Order: sequence, then structure tokens, then C-alpha cells
Amino acid sequence: MAGTSSRTFGIERGIYYCAKFLAQTSQNLWLASLFLIAGTGSSPALGLSSLFLATLLPSILLGLPGGAIADRLGPARGFAAGAVLRFLPIAAALFFLDGGTSAWIFAFAYSTGSQVFTPAEMALVKPLQHAQAGRVHSWLVALQYGGQGMGMLVLAPALYFLGGPRLMLAGAATGFLVLTAITALLAWRLAPVAVKAPKSVASAMRFGETIRFFRSEYRARYALTALGLKMVVAKGIVVALPFYLERDLGLGLGGLAYLMVPGVIGVVAGLLWCGRSLTLDRANDVMRLAILGLVVSVAALAALDYGITAVAQLSHVPPVIRLEAQMNTTFAVAIPVAFLLGLCLSGVLIAARVALTETAPMGQQARVFAVQLTLTESFIALPLLLMGVGTTFAGARPTLGVLALVMVVAFAVVEVDRWRSTGRRSLPAPALPETATA
Repeated sequence: MAGTSSRTFGIERGIYYCAKFLAQTSQNLWLASLFLIAGTGSSPALGLSSLFLATLLPSILLGLPGGAIADRLGPARGFAAGAVLRFLPIAAALFFLDGGTSAWIFAFAYSTGSQVFTPAEMALVKPLQHAQAGRVHSWLVALQYGGQGMGMLVLAPALYFLGGPRLMLAGAATGFLVLTAITALLAWRLAPVAVKAPKSVASAMRFGETIRFFRSEYRARYALTALGLKMVVAKGIVVALPFYLERDLGLGLGGLAYLMVPGVIGVVAGLLWCGRSLTLDRANDVMRLAILGLVVSVAALAALDYGITAVAQLSHVPPVIRLEAQMNTTFAVAIPVAFLLGLCLSGVLIAARVALTETAPMGQQARVFAVQLTLTESFIALPLLLMGVGTTFAGARPTLGVLALVMVVAFAVVEVDRWRSTGRRSLPAPALPETATA
């Protein structure tokens, strides 16, 4: 979709935003019902582990073909096709899901459809709002978080109370049926717009141009690393949080409510930070600052309160010593860290997506995001496993400390890559040899 002004797509952007919110709401309702059914079956451990694996494998094995199909169809039609592929297994689950032992089959089929839906969704940003991708991505992240809260925290408990898991499944199926209609409407409205797409499925399946794009564009590589670090931190905090709350804060899982408020405020601040003024050049600065903020946050959770206690004890000032002894230093550190985590997690997510949207060539956008999603899902599995083992046997603090060190190394690598790439671009072009004139 090239050569069109984003000002002509106001209605289409509204439809797109509605689809995003409905997709997130319905997806979280669907996942809540699946995990509830699998976790309460005859073999809950087997059911839950197979469910996790079934949702992960398609993103690793089928992510690249899914992105290729989305590029071949065009982002709007790929978005609609992905919605249909998501709806079909949910509709089938209404009739054929017989308990936790078969939940993984429907989860696998649903995740397979997501490999077309998600890259196409990301590829629609540039055609719909070519000049201000930051605004669209900020709205998408806000709608993503809002939809997750609506599906998991509002609709799932309400429907479970009214009719149990089956009513939750019916609610998810209804949501995805409406989503299918909305995405079809969007595809119909965008049908007259010219689409730059591969000429055949075979050419779409060739990722040579996409690989060359990542090799030549350091900002895309930076975004790839930033999104990977964001995913590791977000999921790693979830792994370590129960141990941290109970053993270090002494609050138990109920203490999560105290950290949610500053975390949510941080997320909102991140959305405002990355609003309409987020350009490609500014996205690089936001990614850099957000990664540093994540490093500081993780390191602070690991050891900052120890430093505060040591300073208070070494100060030999009685009021300072008494104040430190009376308050929970670890909890006092966790409150601002929760705000900083929310700020940086939302900021790095939006900025990295803007960098990919602005640099990826038209006709390859879905494949670029498919590569990003596939690599992210592939490479975070081992770190998360190690974090789980480390937290169980060594505790949350040492594990978070190791994570902070790994992030410092990753940040140093991408910064060196950035310096080398910008240095090469700033070199003067070689002088052309003079031609002899008669």
C-alpha cells in the first residue's frame, strides 16, 4: 500500500484499533478458559505443560511461513485470513474440547493462525499511518494492555461465575466471530489500495531480502535485541516475583497489589513518552535509555537495598540508622523500581516496533516482524528456563543480578554495532577517478 496519504484512513484506523482491542480481550478470555480446563483436569501438570508447549512451538516452527503468507496476501487480507484461522479452532473447541488432555490440540491450532495474524497486524501500521508510526504503536500497546485486563481480569471471572469454563469459551468464540467480521470489513475498505506484495508464494517464502535487510540496517538489529531483552525481563520478573515477594519483601503474593499501582503508572508514562512525536531517530534514543533503565531496575531489585542499608550503618548518624531500621528498605526500593520497569517496558516495546516499521521495506513488513517474533520466542526459552532453575535453588536476588550482567553485555554489543554502523555511514564517499578529456 504505497503512495497514499494516511489522512484518508481515519475510519480504517478506527476499525483497526477496535480489532486490536477485541483481539486482545478475546484471546485472554480464550487462554484463561484453556488453562482453567487444563489445570483442573485429571492430569493438571501434564495438561498445563503441554498447553505451554503447544502455544510456543508454532511461533518457532511456523512463524516465518506465516509472515510470508501475510506478505503474499497483503497486510489487510492477511489480517482477515489470520482472524479466520484463529476463530476456527475456538469454534471447534466449543463442540469437541473434552478436557485438559485435548486442550493442547486447540491451543496449537490457534497459535498456528496467530503466525499469520500477528505479522499482518504489525504490517498494517505503516500503510494506515505512514508519517506517525509512533502514535499508532502507542495506541496499539495501550489497547493491548487494556484488552488483556478486560479479558483476564473482568470477563473471565464474570463468565466463570455465571457459567463456568464453557461460558468462557462461548464468550471467546463470540469475540473472535465479531473480530473476523471486523477484519473482513477492514480488508474490504482497503481493497482498492495498491499493495506491494511478492508475485508468488514461492517468492514470498524466500527470506534472502529480509536477511539482507537485517544485515544492512543496524537500527533493525538494535530493535531486535531490545525486544528480546524486553521479553526476557518481563517474563523473568514474573518467574522471580513470587520468590522476591515472599522471601525478600516478606509480603507474599498479596504484596503484588502494592507494586501494581506504580507499575501501571509507569506504563502510562511510557505511553506518553512515546506518543505522536516518536520519530525513527528518537526511537533509537528511547530504546537506548529504556534498556539502560531496565538494567538499573533489575540491578536495583538485586542489590540496591543492601547498599542503602550499608550507607545508613556507615553514616553513624543515629536518626538515619533508626529510620533505616524502622522501614522495609527492600520494599522502599521496589516501589520506584516498579514504576521504572513499567516506563521502560512500554517505552522499549513501542520504540523498537517503530524502528522496525520505519526501516522495513514495503512488501516485507510482515516477514520482518515474523523474523523478530520467531527469533525472540526461540532465544528466550533457555534464559527463562535458567532463571526458573536459578531462582528455585539460588534465590531471586542472585538470579536477577546475573540477568543484569547479561543485559549489560547485550547492551554493549548492540552499542558497538551502532557505533561501527554509524561510523561507516559517516565516512566520505571515495573520490571517483578523473576521466581524460580530449
